[in-house]
Order: sequence, then C-alpha cells, then structure tokens
Amino acid sequence: MDDEFERAFKKILDYEGGYSDEQKDHGGKTKYGITEKLARDYGHEGEMKDLELEKAKEIYYREFWANHLYSWIEDERIATEVFEQAVNMGAKTANKHLQKAYNLLADKEIAVDGIIGQRTLEAVNNFEHNSDLFKLLNILQAKKYINIVKNDASQQKFIRGWLRRVELDIDSRKS
Repeated sequence: MDDEFERAFKKILDYEGGYSDEQKDHGGKTKYGITEKLARDYGHEGEMKDLELEKAKEIYYREFWANHLYSWIEDERIATEVFEQAVNMGAKTANKHLQKAYNLLADKEIAVDGIIGQRTLEAVNNFEHNSDLFKLLNILQAKKYINIVKNDASQQKFIRGWLRRVELDIDSRKS
C-alpha cells in the first residue's frame, strides 16, 4: 500500500467513523464505512462491530483503490476525492462523476462508462484545470445526495451529514 493510499484512507476514517447500525441507512450494519455484505465478501465472519481496522483497510485498498486504478490518477486530491465518493456511493457512480466533470470542462470528451481505464487516466492526468475538476466532483456529489433524498424521503435524515462531507471536501482544496 502506497503513501497516497494511506493518506486517502485516513480521510475516509474521518468520514466513516466506527460501528453503525442505523435502521434507515440502506447500507445496513457498517464499521469504518464497510458494509456487512462487503466484509463477508472479504472473509469477515464475526459480528460487524468486531471488524478490525486492518481488515477494513485491506478491503478499501483491494475493492476500491487498487481495483479502480485510483493510484494511477496523478493529482492526489482528485484521486482521494474519487476514492471517497466510491466508498460512499459506489465506484461506478464516483468514476462517472470524474468522467462527467472532465467532459464539462475539457475540449474533448471521454466515455462516461464508470470505468477508469487508459483513456480516462490519460485525459485526467493531462488536464490542467484540476481545481475546477475538484470543485465539479464535489458539486456532482452534492447533486447525487440531493437526488437520493428527492427519490427517498427516508434518507432525509442523512442529508446534513452528507453535505458537511461535501463542504469539507471543498474546504480541503486550500491545504
């Protein structure tokens, strides 16, 4: 695991916290943001509240960071942002956000297929307006949260927390 992943993982822990069993949360029981289903897919057999931090780290690395080539995104802020969104709303959605944001800003378009491959990496890594790309990623994230609540009123209780997450992301561009 590389240093960039270590920093991104620490950011995820700031958002995802410890054990949660919120009835209205569609993710069900989670620990460190890892759903019970995903933990089981990676061999966790015990109670979710007993999931170890190192196991969560392994899952985040293998399922998201390495599997979706986030380490190949040269701008660490962009890589971390897409990773953070993938953890929260699924990799395909996060990857599409990256592709859509790029297409809104760039002169040439890339496919919006939710897969980070050679063309997406080449386009994003050669893009010169990463601050704008970062802002648009956060705007698309907020829009997704708004649409979730619009389509499912039971999720309204989570909107403030989600929007704080977006605000924190935008503020972090200063550092």
